[in-house]
Amino acid sequence: MGCERFLWRRRRRLRPRYRVRRLAQDPPPDLVVEVDITHTDIAKNQFYAGLGVPEFWRFDGQIWRIYRLESGVYVEGDRSPMFPQVPKDWLYEFLGMAREDEIGAMGWLRDRFSV
Repeated sequence: MGCERFLWRRRRRLRPRYRVRRLAQDPPPDLVVEVDITHTDIAKNQFYAGLGVPEFWRFDGQIWRIYRLESGVYVEGDRSPMFPQVPKDWLYEFLGMAREDEIGAMGWLRDRFSV
């Protein structure tokens, strides 16, 4: 379960036998999802932008933020460019359900896509 599972659009450019990302050769991930409950002092937006990650989601325990990279800077939006069919409300509902029943929450999300 290396980084190739998280690179949807550019996975063909990776060499699958490697598990460690080689910054000089491998493309950045298409999406980074971060749960930041501890509120570190690291400027993650700048870090991920410097790597060229096109989309970055952050959940701070209360608010989901969806950012897309534009001209080297993250701009916040209401929908994911990678998953435009997923409204932000679904993410909140999913998290609420997953706190009680992770498997049930996954089924709920899967059912939303099959409609």
